[in-house]
Amino acid sequence: MVRYISEYKSKYRIFIFSTKEIYTKELLNKQKNVGEFINNKIVFYPDGETVKLSPKEIKIMDEFCDGDVLEISETGIIYRWYSVIEGDAGIATTPKCNSNCIMCPASDGERSHNTGLSLEQLETVIKHMPEDLWYFTITGGEPTLIGEDNFIEIYRTVKEHLPNTNILLLTNGRTLGNYSFFEKFKKENMKNLRIAIPIHGSIASKHDYITQAKGGFEQTIRGLTNIINANIETEIRIVVSKLNEDDILDIAKLIVAKFKRVRVVHFVGLEMRGNCAANADKVVISYEEAFSKSKKAIQLLMINGIDVALYNFPYCMIERGYWSLAKKSISSYKAEYYVECDKCKMKSMCCGIFTATRNFYKPRVYPIKGDNE
Repeated sequence: MVRYISEYKSKYRIFIFSTKEIYTKELLNKQKNVGEFINNKIVFYPDGETVKLSPKEIKIMDEFCDGDVLEISETGIIYRWYSVIEGDAGIATTPKCNSNCIMCPASDGERSHNTGLSLEQLETVIKHMPEDLWYFTITGGEPTLIGEDNFIEIYRTVKEHLPNTNILLLTNGRTLGNYSFFEKFKKENMKNLRIAIPIHGSIASKHDYITQAKGGFEQTIRGLTNIINANIETEIRIVVSKLNEDDILDIAKLIVAKFKRVRVVHFVGLEMRGNCAANADKVVISYEEAFSKSKKAIQLLMINGIDVALYNFPYCMIERGYWSLAKKSISSYKAEYYVECDKCKMKSMCCGIFTATRNFYKPRVYPIKGDNE
């Protein structure tokens, strides 16, 4: 849902949302930008610019909480970078990517036409995040494509402003296979950092077909090797689709053979938007089938002492013995539940289904009501 203030025709801003004068003063004392919602208007500090709100826009403001980190564009469109309630926090350094995965939830247009924020704007977002965050994600596109020096500067800003926060870097790993860049990057503070990299196929031809990037497999393997050898916590992700459903076990065998020191492997269900929706006939696989095709791989990894988790898999679509692996991985603004889900005893812990997926096709749900169901 697009949120905007129709009367706003001013500069781009990043600010912390406030509904209390005393909280606004506290933030201003810390030299933060503030948007104070009070008396049916919003006042932007430190300059004091005031914008009156329509009844519809007042309802939009009611969706935000004190402490949420927001941006507003020159045309009044609002985006939330951090939600106090959801706890999700992170930045996308750039929409650009050096791969073009067939099942990517982003589209070609999103990657090529969206320029993203400037380095200064990204640093402002970071500096407005609460310093006691538990988790912060750096992603893209491919986050390193903002430029080697700019990426390192962004990473350094995150570590300086959030010194005790766990940092997750989501990357395809290809640039980390570049020796000179990796040597420069690993000189930074690696404490509390985890790097997550996907492997889409067990061999180059399968991986590179899915990423549509010739040579990507070898670069990714070099990147994984570099970060593991540098003792940086590593996560591998396997996005399960029709394209690799019969290769999942071989991907697990590759991980056991080459990357046994990996911290965790996440099996990921599809989000039906962008390239994934455009290539639905090639990629779509049900959650149940994706889980079934992954079972032997999950067992192999666990037998070899590698932790496993399931992302984007509703409880009712995986076997009961694997429920402990399922994570509530879908952000609340992207997740939906069926009316039938209200009857399910696992709803509060379940990830639900992507709104985009449900809009594309409607997976059947099976509400879990008792110990034997």
